[in-house]
Amino acid sequence: MSRKTAWNERIALSLRVGAIVTVLGFVVLAAEQRLAHDVSPQEIISAETAPNFAPAQPTASPAPTAKAEQSVDYFPSHFAAPKGEPEAQPDTF
Repeated sequence: MSRKTAWNERIALSLRVGAIVTVLGFVVLAAEQRLAHDVSPQEIISAETAPNFAPAQPTASPAPTAKAEQSVDYFPSHFAAPKGEPEAQPDTF
């Protein structure tokens, strides 16, 4: 009898765990569906007509300071294109 009782307890525990996993799966699916709902046209219109509180862009750029003039920009577009043949690269291991 002890073997049969232990077997029944294992089956009951497996069923409980399966039920819990199933319920959690449904909860996750419901949350995904709620988060991924389609946006209605009314929501789009209200978002487009909402006031924009972004900071205003200055119309005239401030005069560059002496320190800024001395700094060097390292953007490739600020330099001329390379000329001549590329140098041979050393062998790699």
